[in-house]
Amino acid sequence: MSIALIISTIFSIIVGIAAAVNKTLEKIIIPILDILQSIPILGFFPVALYAFIALHPIIGAEIATIFLIFTSQAWNITFGVYESIKIIPMENLEVVNLLRFDIFKRMRYLYIPASFPKIFANLPSSWANGLYFLVACEIITIGEAEYKLFGIGSLTVELITSRMIYEAIIALLTVAVLVILMNLLVFIPLIRISARYRFETYATEIPHAWFEKILRPFSVPVKIIPRRPRFSEHWEISTRIRTLIISMGRYKRPVTILAVVMAIVILACTFNIDNLVYVSLMLFNGFQRLGVIEPLTMLGYSLLRVFTALLITLGWTIPLSIILYEKNTLEKILLPAFQVLASFPATLLIPFIMNFIMETKLMKEFGALIIILLGTQWYLLFSLRGALSIIPREEEELSRLLRMSRMEKLWYLYLPRMSPSMVTGCIVTVGGAWNTLVIAERTVLDHIVWEVENPGIGKMLNLATYLGDIELLIASTIWMALFIVLLNRFFWRRIYEIVVRRLV
Repeated sequence: MSIALIISTIFSIIVGIAAAVNKTLEKIIIPILDILQSIPILGFFPVALYAFIALHPIIGAEIATIFLIFTSQAWNITFGVYESIKIIPMENLEVVNLLRFDIFKRMRYLYIPASFPKIFANLPSSWANGLYFLVACEIITIGEAEYKLFGIGSLTVELITSRMIYEAIIALLTVAVLVILMNLLVFIPLIRISARYRFETYATEIPHAWFEKILRPFSVPVKIIPRRPRFSEHWEISTRIRTLIISMGRYKRPVTILAVVMAIVILACTFNIDNLVYVSLMLFNGFQRLGVIEPLTMLGYSLLRVFTALLITLGWTIPLSIILYEKNTLEKILLPAFQVLASFPATLLIPFIMNFIMETKLMKEFGALIIILLGTQWYLLFSLRGALSIIPREEEELSRLLRMSRMEKLWYLYLPRMSPSMVTGCIVTVGGAWNTLVIAERTVLDHIVWEVENPGIGKMLNLATYLGDIELLIASTIWMALFIVLLNRFFWRRIYEIVVRRLV
């Protein structure tokens, strides 16, 4: 979990900034991110199984698990970085242009610091989403092939399926305690520190975290260590690398053509003609078996479930995020509690949800909706809370001087500042909802089978994975990815461009 989160953060900084500052890369990266965040973890199982586990039966399985957890953590942080760069005030950009900062100085003094609030605000939801899919990541199953790694996710499933209820409860309580400690000792202090990097006209109090006091005695010896001449050669190497990258930026077209040619050569050397023919036939058979009407029907039902969950999420996250922003004491109490709720894997709650649905004689659609909400609503909550945390102090003071009512403050201050994060949060929430469909619409947990009555693309993906039908799995994943890319391109992206244009 920790390794995957660190890799996700580094990936998000590089990819998010690149997409935000370069129009050409933006047209390439954002659609790719839309596709990747829309592919469920089950869709990455073949890659994890064949690419990583083939390296080594033990280490490969661990690397595959880290990769799968990464696919559940990275995308909302990346979109947060992208959003942070897009809404940088124009006066700050004009300053760095006047100072003629190169890309390295822009990264160090503007882009990365401006990204800190959104990165730290999205860390809790990424951690929670990793825990949500931890069971699926620690137990990789495709057909007859199964790889079970020792961890709290696989252990809890084993305890529940063995009907060791008290031991399973102890395991869940252990997860809850660790999540609370993680929030109190890591995430909340980091969110406090991120308040230093807000764009403000007037100086405000600098927040501090508990670990800064511990590390302060160790920072003094570091400052008094003299620079030794032997390190100069490293500075020369870094200068040469910087010069090389800047020169590559001046010749974008030849460098791009060279990179494409190299990629084609590598792919041609890696995959022979027989492999390409086999993959092509597999794709053709998968699409032929699915047809056209059946995938569209499944996508229609799944879209209805996703947007129902999104409307419910918007209804309670907007007012709650404002309350948490205005009441710091309440935030310290409720934020760890929400993290605990967000971090419980829904797959472990399916037996309880099933019993509840059967006892109340409700449709399984309500149970699927509950599972979707458990895995998606936290994205939007933490995204909106992060947006409110970077509101400049002078705007708050102005609203007090004007004696704005609560509704006026909501309309003229909170909603405009929340709008970019709200749209980004909706995009990530919808992407996460498509991920959770593979659990919400159908799940097999030992002898327990959960399945909604109506069709669904997640139901098909789960069934194909359970049967080891790679043709149907890949074809269904491509249908799902194309549909979500079109939805993001023609709906969410246009709304986001309008919101950013009005704010900046």
